[in-house]
Amino acid sequence: MDILDEIRSNLAANSNLTEEVQDKIFELTVLFHQKFPDVSLEKIKEKVKDVKLGKISVFERKGPVIYDVIKNEICFSNKKLHEDYDANHLMMKAVLALISSNDNYYGFNKDDGLRALNIGYTELLANFLVGNEGICDYEEEVMATNLISQIIGEETLFNAYFNNDSDLVYKKMLEAEVS
Repeated sequence: MDILDEIRSNLAANSNLTEEVQDKIFELTVLFHQKFPDVSLEKIKEKVKDVKLGKISVFERKGPVIYDVIKNEICFSNKKLHEDYDANHLMMKAVLALISSNDNYYGFNKDDGLRALNIGYTELLANFLVGNEGICDYEEEVMATNLISQIIGEETLFNAYFNNDSDLVYKKMLEAEVS
């Protein structure tokens, strides 16, 4: 069975999600796979079996969407969703988090040391894949990520993000500093 068929099957078996949400996650996963066919989809295949949707409290300042790896929960801010955000873009960021998830983090955000860079890179990837017709809360992070990618290389960030390798980012930063 093809990996996309397995993801589709696992999504369909997930009673936590509506059919509409299942279809959107699958659509965005297919789009990602078309653009980046060499990136493994094994993590998202497992995560979509029981991923659920949740809410970000009005008192939490976490942005319009977060993916809680430990709870396997995509959380949206109800208040922010009523503002001018692009829902497709937000869901793409959640799909990227599912694809690049690890034990208790996603991307290269191990120990929160590269949190801003991780946010910026997720935003850049989502922009590349689906664009953003709404508000962007992370313009500074995106600008800093663009600058860092010029210094250490776009391929380095890409590989570090999808291999959960924060050490690679630190190593390349140190090499750039020494040069």
